[in-house]
Amino acid sequence: MNIYQKIDQIVERLEGYKAYNPDTAKLSYSGGRDSHLLLHIVRNVLKLNNEQFPAIYAKTHNEFAEIRHRIEEQDITTVDNGIRIFEIFKTEGLPLWGKQFSKYWNDIRVKKWNVKISNSRVLEDYTERCEWVDACGLCLSEKCCKLLKEHILKKNKANIVGLRQEEKGRRSIGKNKEYDFCVRNSKTLFKPIFDVSNSELAEIEKVLGISKNNPNIYNYLDRTGCVMCGFGTKKQIKEKINYLRWYEPNRAKFYIEFFNTYLKYRKII
Repeated sequence: MNIYQKIDQIVERLEGYKAYNPDTAKLSYSGGRDSHLLLHIVRNVLKLNNEQFPAIYAKTHNEFAEIRHRIEEQDITTVDNGIRIFEIFKTEGLPLWGKQFSKYWNDIRVKKWNVKISNSRVLEDYTERCEWVDACGLCLSEKCCKLLKEHILKKNKANIVGLRQEEKGRRSIGKNKEYDFCVRNSKTLFKPIFDVSNSELAEIEKVLGISKNNPNIYNYLDRTGCVMCGFGTKKQIKEKINYLRWYEPNRAKFYIEFFNTYLKYRKII
């Protein structure tokens, strides 16, 4: 399948989902590359405005400046549930390492569940991290995304997301990755470009004329969500800090000071 056939496939899937599920044919827009590609196709290929094919952005007040500017330029609907990131940090806990580990910590420390991990190496890593978190008197949580974005997007029935299979997220396995299942079930998140690779995405952007207007952040970071997030590999967090140092130095300084102990423990700084 060539790149033009890929574009046709994406267009057909968007049209198909809208035909089957007109009430939930709403794009969950994040300002990232995947969702911006879908928005571009909806607005410039299908020629449908926000009233005909809505796109919804959940405002976090914690966006990278370039992403915020990109969002402000689009024909979309912005929603705000009124929650702020530091309120979540205070009431729920910090997002450190990754969602899986934060959930594990919360399950065994807060819910006091007997959570078993079969992989001994993972268990050893998790045990060491838990001891460090406890020694620092911290609380962890994976709920940031849910409270800031997912709940309000679900409430607004924004079911179309741009996750791809290569990202290996929990929503890329099982029935949720099957196109026919997704298009006939309005309660399932719909991923019309789940089979597009990074290189193919870049080709599609070039063909559609999107790449010439892409923000610089796409060249530096794979994760362009909330600035104040401690999730990610050491490489991803280092890249974020370096990007902020160049483009938003004050926020880089704040991020390093806020997560200083954590960053030093992981030998990121």
